[in-house]
Amino acid sequence: MKREFSQPSSPFTEEELNDLLSNMDIDQWLETLRHSDRSLYNLMALEVWSIAKTMDGLLPGFWNRFMANRQVSLKQFIQQRKHQSHQPTPDSEAPSSSSEA
Repeated sequence: MKREFSQPSSPFTEEELNDLLSNMDIDQWLETLRHSDRSLYNLMALEVWSIAKTMDGLLPGFWNRFMANRQVSLKQFIQQRKHQSHQPTPDSEAPSSSSEA
């Protein structure tokens, strides 16, 4: 069975939305983007929590193992980033003196 996802419905028509957005100043745009970002972050956190809660019900101890693995992965990620930041990039090398004649 193929699932089809529909676009979320909007309380505004496309024309009303365009009029509303065109009348906003930069501060209103920024606040709208911040609000959208917070909403998306909260929604993702809720989804992660619901998946973890479901999995913890199916496999007791799942959440503890998940968090332990997350902590190990985060430490590895930070070490990799530190290692990468200490390596010189080709762009940061000193120019060669062979171009002087």
